[in-house]
Amino acid sequence: MTTKEFLSALLSASEKAANIARVCRKNSELFNLLIEEKTGSEKNERFVNDFKTLADVVIQETIKHDVGKLFPSIRDNIKGEEGNKFENTLGEGVIVEICEEQAETKAMLLKVLNGNEEAAEALAEEIHKNVSVDEELPEFTESIDIEKCGVWIDPIDGTAEYINANCVTTSIANIEKSGLKCATVLIGVFNKQTSKPVFGVINQPFFHELDGEFKSKIFWGASINGENHHNIVTESGENTRKVAIISSAETRRGTLESAGYKTVISNGAGYKILKVIENDASIYFLSKNTTFKWDTCAGQAILNSIGGDVIDLQASIRKKKPISLTYKDGDDKCNQNGLIAYRSVTHLINLIPSFL
Repeated sequence: MTTKEFLSALLSASEKAANIARVCRKNSELFNLLIEEKTGSEKNERFVNDFKTLADVVIQETIKHDVGKLFPSIRDNIKGEEGNKFENTLGEGVIVEICEEQAETKAMLLKVLNGNEEAAEALAEEIHKNVSVDEELPEFTESIDIEKCGVWIDPIDGTAEYINANCVTTSIANIEKSGLKCATVLIGVFNKQTSKPVFGVINQPFFHELDGEFKSKIFWGASINGENHHNIVTESGENTRKVAIISSAETRRGTLESAGYKTVISNGAGYKILKVIENDASIYFLSKNTTFKWDTCAGQAILNSIGGDVIDLQASIRKKKPISLTYKDGDDKCNQNGLIAYRSVTHLINLIPSFL
């Protein structure tokens, strides 16, 4: 398959993921059954409660199944945030695996959902639907060896926002502090030889609501050997407002404000990077080690395609130049040194000296 067909498959996978996320929230039987708390190595230390949902696990495994079926050579290189073992309310551990036939997938889901026929049928039907995205994609001059790619999936980034749906706006236009818009599906592809991100897809499953039904907004970008394509609106030019989007736990807020930045708190790492991509914030700043490769790979690929990047904060300070985040097999999954996501390098020129 071609590079264009690969990107098309990623977009379709993201939209199927969005459909599953919406069905799980809308179906009360599913939503009441699907939440369990992460423990041990899966838990993010920043959060007292770090929930995962069956939607997370099913979405991740569905993307792995669908993309892996079309591109079997990378099946083992498709990885995600969640483990695929889910515990039902009876305390039974069930391995979530997408089967080839809908009836087989339903049988697996019945074990997770304590025999709830209606919920298992609704979810299995969504998993096995044929989904396509009507998006005009470019013909790539540069081709990519798909066998040499790795994929990072964050099935629902902002799980707490997805569960709670507590919408809170901020004083900055188009930036939410919390709520369903902060929940995103992230699919990032990186070149295993160069360790650089090459494709990114960010899907907002709850972007539009009309008559009680939600619709997605999908953002994508590709950056391959200097050839860049994306569907991001760039006409708005550089954001000169100096807005830094941060998490509530950020301790360097004072330094950012001393450098002339208005800070705004928001939830969801993928959403915060998306706000930089959309030019609503000029930077996403994080000094903590609370993001992971699945949080950043998709957004970094899109930023690369429009001239931006996501850099390693501490490494950039030490070397006094931007050091991009990289993606290598066997590396620590955590972005240990904090990060800055930016659309225009101008902000780094102004900002980094404040941290030297």
